[in-house]
Amino acid sequence: MGSIQDDVKKLRFKTLLNIYIRSFFLQGSFSSKYCQNLGFAFCIEPAGKELWENSEDNNKFLIRHSEYYNGNPFMITLVLGAVAKMEERLRYCDDVTEKDIHRFKRVAGSATGSAGDRLFWSNLRPFGIVLGLLSAVFYGLWGVIVFLAVFNIPLLILKWHWLNAGYRLGPKVVKKIKDHRLESAERIMEILGSALITFLSVLVLVNFTFPYYSVNWVLLCTVGLFIFSFIMLKHHFPIHIVFPLAIIASVVMSLAFT
Repeated sequence: MGSIQDDVKKLRFKTLLNIYIRSFFLQGSFSSKYCQNLGFAFCIEPAGKELWENSEDNNKFLIRHSEYYNGNPFMITLVLGAVAKMEERLRYCDDVTEKDIHRFKRVAGSATGSAGDRLFWSNLRPFGIVLGLLSAVFYGLWGVIVFLAVFNIPLLILKWHWLNAGYRLGPKVVKKIKDHRLESAERIMEILGSALITFLSVLVLVNFTFPYYSVNWVLLCTVGLFIFSFIMLKHHFPIHIVFPLAIIASVVMSLAFT
């Protein structure tokens, strides 16, 4: 059957916004057997109410989305947007079946679980923690605000972007999961975050071990070691080598200025 997308009624902005807000409560209900199934059904429910006005059809819609689902909670909007588009096409008989939706959810859930965990848990959260700790050294409790901003602002923007991308592309949105721009961002956070850990450690070591030094000398030395760490990490030296080297260098410089 050919595409009839030009004749299909699009979901309202209000519906998409409702899905976006609900996506933050995905894990409000979790099952050891079905994982995030009820959370997913709750998030996608606004689309069902608009597309399937008949109560019987709407009940079938909710049952359909109460099946097993498990994926990264932050990338859920990418899947929700695509599923909303597929449900829209199913509603208007546009070459999509219930099996297609079921298969897509299974594949996309696993893919977002891997990619999302790597982006948010392995990179963005540690990067935000390091920036927050570094800010706390100079500005005290403002470090908490820095951490929350670094983690949540990109999250809020990406979730809305993914929802719209999913709704625009449908099942083709899976290519967004392997976005080279996100992979580049992950690599930058890995390098910069590791260099900042070294910088923070050296700053604390020099400052507390040799508190009588001039602040200018301390900052100059630690900034120099930060640059050294960044260059080493960019050239793929592992952090378990870079970190001890930076600590040794800081001790040597401290003794040199004694």
